[in-house]
Amino acid sequence: MEKKITIRDVAKAAHVSVTTVSRVLNNNVHVNSETKKRVTDSIEKLGFIPSSNAQSLKTSTTHTIGFLASDISNVFHSTIARGIEDIVNEENYAILLCSTGENPSRELSYLKMLVSKNIDALIINPTGSNAQFLYELSRKIPTILLNRRVSYSNFDYDFFDTNGYKGSYLLTKQLLTLNHRRIFVISGPNHLSNAISRFQGFTDAMKEAGITVDESYPYVFDGQFSFEGGVHAIDYLCSLPEYPTAILSQNNLSTQGALYALKQRNISIPEDISIVSHDELSNWDFMSIRPTHVIFNTPYIAEQIGHRILARMKTPSLPSQEFIYEPIIIPGNSVTIPTDHLARRGHF
Repeated sequence: MEKKITIRDVAKAAHVSVTTVSRVLNNNVHVNSETKKRVTDSIEKLGFIPSSNAQSLKTSTTHTIGFLASDISNVFHSTIARGIEDIVNEENYAILLCSTGENPSRELSYLKMLVSKNIDALIINPTGSNAQFLYELSRKIPTILLNRRVSYSNFDYDFFDTNGYKGSYLLTKQLLTLNHRRIFVISGPNHLSNAISRFQGFTDAMKEAGITVDESYPYVFDGQFSFEGGVHAIDYLCSLPEYPTAILSQNNLSTQGALYALKQRNISIPEDISIVSHDELSNWDFMSIRPTHVIFNTPYIAEQIGHRILARMKTPSLPSQEFIYEPIIIPGNSVTIPTDHLARRGHF
């Protein structure tokens, strides 16, 4: 492996200081033309590629924004990232995108890496851990939390979220209106604020129908907001002594896993069981089974996050704000009145 050319190599070749090279990189007018030519000639001869940190020695900015998502393969996060990038790129900012995989250690490692890159701002869909590190970081750079809150006093951040409570509430009410009572809910990790609010929307709608969801309610499975969690949820569902008539999946990745597992077991939708889903589904228009689901105006949310992070960088003293967006129900072909098909077919 060839030795990486550094700013010190350029300084040595041009017979100047590292500070002078930095000034040339930042177009400082106080460097005379002869010295500037010597430096630029050395850069070209050595094939030196200036790093963002080297160029920021004078300006204290790298024009980079860190974006940590739990899973960038999730269409919600990829759409948000692309939309933010379109906005901030107009001001010559670039996005450094990382996917934590819901792993707190990985999240912390990425956060430390982004700090070392001297990012100018941070947008994060947090794992629910590393609260103190995020708190300390938010005191130094503008920070936006996406979808999930972090419990820490005096935390200075903007918060963008979708109204998951209302989304789950409306989906549950739709199933109840069709007379479904045994509704199987694929929930998320109970330490995440968005999982808590979505589950509360479900329980409140059930309570209005006279159904108490407590420790004795058998139709709850923590799908961890993941594809694998959706698969395991169906395994659990098929082990129950009395089958549910409908499924409420509270995350799109869990929905995809559940759909896969149902197909593997030859369980038909909606003939055998109905299913509804929270969040946008990838390639929904091309699916033969299109679950009724709630979506949010994701491109608009991304645009607003982009404008807000630029505003916070320009005016760090702006007070923290919350931005919550309302759901839109997209009807599909996955819901019908309750049937006893699963009970008649027996175990799977």
